Amino acid sequence: MPEQLSLNDARLLVVHAQGLDGKPSKDVKAAGPLAVFDRLTLLQLDSVNVFERAHYMPVFSRIGSYDKTALDDAARPMTETGQQAALMEYWAHEAAWVKTEDLPLHRFRMDWYRYGTDDRRYGKRGWAALVEEHGPLLEWIRKELKTRGPLTISEIEHDQNKRKGTWWGWSDVKTCLERMFLAGEVVSAGREKFSRRYALPEQVLTGETYSRMVDPNPDYNRDLRTVIGRASKAEGVATIKDLADFVRLKIDKVAPRVKELVDLGELTEVMVEGFKDKAYLHRDWKDQVGRLQNPAQVTLLSPFDPLTRNRDRAIRLFDFDYKIEIYVPEPKRIYGYYTLPLLYKGNLVGRIDLKSERKTGELLVQSAWHEENLKQNQVGSIASDLAKHLKEIAKWQGLSQTLIADKGNLAAQLRSASQSHEGA
Repeated sequence: MPEQLSLNDARLLVVHAQGLDGKPSKDVKAAGPLAVFDRLTLLQLDSVNVFERAHYMPVFSRIGSYDKTALDDAARPMTETGQQAALMEYWAHEAAWVKTEDLPLHRFRMDWYRYGTDDRRYGKRGWAALVEEHGPLLEWIRKELKTRGPLTISEIEHDQNKRKGTWWGWSDVKTCLERMFLAGEVVSAGREKFSRRYALPEQVLTGETYSRMVDPNPDYNRDLRTVIGRASKAEGVATIKDLADFVRLKIDKVAPRVKELVDLGELTEVMVEGFKDKAYLHRDWKDQVGRLQNPAQVTLLSPFDPLTRNRDRAIRLFDFDYKIEIYVPEPKRIYGYYTLPLLYKGNLVGRIDLKSERKTGELLVQSAWHEENLKQNQVGSIASDLAKHLKEIAKWQGLSQTLIADKGNLAAQLRSASQSHEGA
């Protein structure tokens, strides 16, 4: 019979596995931003820069203030630095940074895109159809990259490199490049003003990484087990549906590998209080059940932080129903354009809409909300600790002043707490 986990134990395990259960130690800070990948496996990329791009935030939430150029430099290609980049982009979740050495683990996904797959992204538009329609253009792109080196879409001159339809429409060149990128025929060579730079694998990969990328006989099931096992470790405790969401694959692709991981002893079946489905506990956390202390960390999270990006999972674990409202028409927004979840000592307790006014040096708190089920004394403590955290955020962003608008049921107490800290 599967082990029984209380919801509180599951929540503690998840927060611990995510590296969010306490203020970062000196050792964690010394390890630097790249060490965060050992826990999270990837950082989802996003171009929205109203406060801060989403891929920089999860690192800040776990290690505090750091130099963002450390991540940018880690993703600079070999054509610029003379050595293989530490980070590279691929659709490992959505578009995401992964360790470059781990890129070949996704050959199963690349080859599904190339040889035909029931994957939800290109299941009915196989590689053969692309070759039939754009064969000469594909060959021209290969030669262009081989001759000129890594290129962004704007650097490619071709009469088929013109947008179609609305301004969102891709040109034929862009369509080919993106399909080649999914299939691993081209890879990322960093970004220029957030525009992806495309390269042939041999231009930016070396040694074992390159050998595994061109291996004619990859072990897809082994690599998929590795990817799912790492996702499970990052999640702490997770259902098959949770893991499928993490790796962005269908459940029927994930379930057989999960069973194999159970048979191998890497995962253990558990039943979590309140979960409808069976869950799986990674072996690295098994000894932590019932032994973890209440978390001390207070931090804002990215909209795409792995703790909250799976809406259904956040509801099950934290009773926190969160979605980003960027794509919601303004009259229908409840909390704000770019609200960030607030993690307070192991619970998700609020949503703060932030904007960085870089020209004026101001951090704008456009709305501040706490969850309705909180007691008033809890709200006061949250406001005080959040005010301190906003000072850390402003310093990290290079902003000199924090302005708090009136919107939200936490705004007044947050402003009062912020003024108290200013006077201290």
